[in-house]
Amino acid sequence: MALKKRSASEKAREEAIEAFGNAAEPFLTAPVARDQRITPIRPSFTPELSDIRDKERPKTMLLRFDNDLDLVELLSMVATLEGRKKHPMALRALRIGLEQVRDSYE
Repeated sequence: MALKKRSASEKAREEAIEAFGNAAEPFLTAPVARDQRITPIRPSFTPELSDIRDKERPKTMLLRFDNDLDLVELLSMVATLEGRKKHPMALRALRIGLEQVRDSYE
């Protein structure tokens, strides 16, 4: 039985696997106590973010259709007829509907 000589790539692969396994093993030293950790100093605000953000107006909203699957199909159908994607069509429909609701109170 002849022994196969390992190539450099096989050695590198085995070393990488070994390094990965070593990194996955738990630490043998005790974790640093909470009071010994250095707390990072954070600024009270970040100017470039606080001026840009409009905290009064959200930019996103999660909409769940729950059991109203007909509404999902209707949105897809109307978006296809209008030649739009679903998101712009949903925004347009929401605007039209909310304007009608607002006008009904006047």
